[in-house]
Amino acid sequence: MRVLVIGINIRHIAGSASRAGHEVFAVDCYCDVDLARWAKETAKMPREGAEEQISYFIKKFRPDAVVLGPGLEEASVQGVPVLNNLPEKTAQVSDKLWLARWLEEKGFPFIKTQLSAEDLHFPFLVKPRKGAGGVGCRVVNTPSELKWEEGMIAQERINGLPASVSVIGNGRAARAIAVNEQLIGVPWAGAKGFRYSGNITPLAAPQCAVAQMAEEIIASLGLVGSNGVDFLLTENGPVVVEVNSRFQGSLDTVEMSGGDNVFQAHLQSFLGMLPERPAPSRRTAGRIIIYAPRDLAIEADLVRDWTRDVPGKGSRIAADDPVLSIMATGPRRDAVMAKLKTRAATLGEIIKVKLDYQDTTR
Repeated sequence: MRVLVIGINIRHIAGSASRAGHEVFAVDCYCDVDLARWAKETAKMPREGAEEQISYFIKKFRPDAVVLGPGLEEASVQGVPVLNNLPEKTAQVSDKLWLARWLEEKGFPFIKTQLSAEDLHFPFLVKPRKGAGGVGCRVVNTPSELKWEEGMIAQERINGLPASVSVIGNGRAARAIAVNEQLIGVPWAGAKGFRYSGNITPLAAPQCAVAQMAEEIIASLGLVGSNGVDFLLTENGPVVVEVNSRFQGSLDTVEMSGGDNVFQAHLQSFLGMLPERPAPSRRTAGRIIIYAPRDLAIEADLVRDWTRDVPGKGSRIAADDPVLSIMATGPRRDAVMAKLKTRAATLGEIIKVKLDYQDTTR
């Protein structure tokens, strides 16, 4: 099948689609070096006005189907099958205030979420009502730190281990295919605050029946294809953080750990099919996103068998933006984390950047 994958950054989706045997046309805002490995043709589009570019690339590549990647999941597309949840459904689910109220109504554990800080005890979180990757999320410790902006929400702060469940839905039922540890704000990778930093698959800690809960949530929401449910695993049990009605950043580690192709499962779900329950993972897989500690100019070839999302020579990367992803596999979490840190140190030497390698994760 000819598939157009288009979004802000879509290398992980294009790679999975290509490995499933499809003819991929890939369009995003970075056009990283390794994207061409997975696509028959690639193209770069500006971030501003990206949605208006979709119809142009449909006419250019004439795909059999379109997959909307990060940043474009709510776009309206005409004239070709779209392998995504309906845009109005995605808009609803990605609204953190709506989701908290829906979770409460359905009896799932939720985080108290509201449009003001009233009745919340310090410290609490302030974040965008619609957003992803931890961007714009911050802790408010005192009244003097509270600077309210339009489009923000306040949430009770809950401590726990960040985790996610990768789920395939068919609109009526759902099947969990992996439980992942989420890496959030990892300082030795240059991430600040609550920035999404990657994943370890499978989650090594007790999984607290989150797979079953995630299946119930995705099925109850009527979602189709690849979806994710984020949790905090607390002393009192799991609490739902958010639902992502799209391909997740954990796609790489899910496939590397379990071996099954996520894109093919996604595609078949639109025909009503769900994958079999996965066998226990054969190995542990990790992905860490390296963020720029300062403005960078990439002067070296960064393609390695363990790098992904690789910027080309001459690329300029602003401070706190992602540089690339580092991958690793091993028999256990500790071995994978050690390998990720070693490779991050190697990368730092290549790009002449010193990162803080004090590991404050588990």
